[in-house]
Amino acid sequence: MDLISGDTKGNVWIYINIGTAGKPELAAGKQVEADGKPITASRKTYKRVNGRFTVDKVIPGSSKLAEVYSKIHMADWDGDGLKDLLIGHDSTIIFYKNAGTKSKPVFKAPVTIDPPEVKFASRPSPYVVDWDGDGKKDMLVATEPRQIAFYRNVGTSKAPKLGKAVILELTGDGFEKGYRNRIEVVDWNNDGKLDILVGNYYSDRQTRTSGGNVWLFLGK
Repeated sequence: MDLISGDTKGNVWIYINIGTAGKPELAAGKQVEADGKPITASRKTYKRVNGRFTVDKVIPGSSKLAEVYSKIHMADWDGDGLKDLLIGHDSTIIFYKNAGTKSKPVFKAPVTIDPPEVKFASRPSPYVVDWDGDGKKDMLVATEPRQIAFYRNVGTSKAPKLGKAVILELTGDGFEKGYRNRIEVVDWNNDGKLDILVGNYYSDRQTRTSGGNVWLFLGK
């Protein structure tokens, strides 16, 4: 297993495991490319005018769709047997199709994944999974607030389309205080049901404490 990661600047990194399955050793990170160039976000420079900072220049990224805060997930989104790259940004999720092979992925220029709403909630983090067990891959989306939304695939396996968002009812002692949610779906207790792991961040100005937690929500 290798490690792939997004970052605050909008880049995507791949760390190849040059060790073994039992004793992984990661090589230095390299930027993942799409459409023949490294994935980068557009950047802005600022200048001070009459005591205020205004935008001076906009430096284009690898695509007009590429933004900062890259939250990534690898999954076969279009049903062709190859893992694609999905990235959540500020309020968008974009899809990089893998036009290569399983061992040598080649990502095309991105396109947006459109929700039925005007846009996704703040800083969406996508996760592709057949959540309702109908044989088609749906999408769970974690957000900056604590909501985790379920988007049913109302299209087909090869041409997925997102239905209306359904907020999952996740409750826990203190869970509502967390934000910047990221998720993993797994059968944690081997009972044949899908469970959700949620990692998030919290801060409390009154007690001057901050930190993070990982929450486990077992499927009923």
